[in-house]
Amino acid sequence: MFPPPDDVAQLPTWSNYVRGQLTQASLGLLSPRIVIAGATDDGLDVTLHFYVDHPVVDDYPEIAEIVEQFEDLTGDLLNVTVEIKEWHPAAVDHQVVWTYRRWLGEEVLSG
Repeated sequence: MFPPPDDVAQLPTWSNYVRGQLTQASLGLLSPRIVIAGATDDGLDVTLHFYVDHPVVDDYPEIAEIVEQFEDLTGDLLNVTVEIKEWHPAAVDHQVVWTYRRWLGEEVLSG
């Protein structure tokens, strides 16, 4: 979608770049098991966060595909880690910028 920048330090909207690439990578791949998805970044260290329905299992092929697409879009530029947690409204990390949220019937992420 977007070419990787040559110098991250010169990019004032780096976080937007990361979220844009995650959004692009997720197109058509977000399953009903994924409740919310987002990312945090610290320079070139990026963590992709996924909260999923109970129970948490060992195999999420849709998340693996999203991560693969994300890495294809960003090239070898980033150090990518993935965090998968069980969904519970009280457990949501409000430091993460969320790019996707499944409709839950109420605004449970506020606060």
